[in-house]
Amino acid sequence: MKLRTLLNIQRSVEERAIPSDVLEFDSTHHSQSKDTEINILDLHLTHAIRILNNYLTDDLYPRYSDRQQIKDTLRVLKDNVDDIIEIVNK
Repeated sequence: MKLRTLLNIQRSVEERAIPSDVLEFDSTHHSQSKDTEINILDLHLTHAIRILNNYLTDDLYPRYSDRQQIKDTLRVLKDNVDDIIEIVNK
């Protein structure tokens, strides 16, 4: 069963809305077997668990702290570019 379907079941069972950041989660996983990008919420639960297991145990995937550092750096770069664009457009 796909994660998106499971979230809808959870919403019905718990009678609570699913947080918007979860439903709007905009990330993909590259499927080596299909050689395509798949939206995380369209993964079957078993595949998502396998990916998470690989992420936690395999050196192919960066650890969370590395990913967070990259995200923080990209955020700073984006802010700098936004500032430059604002100055140029004055």
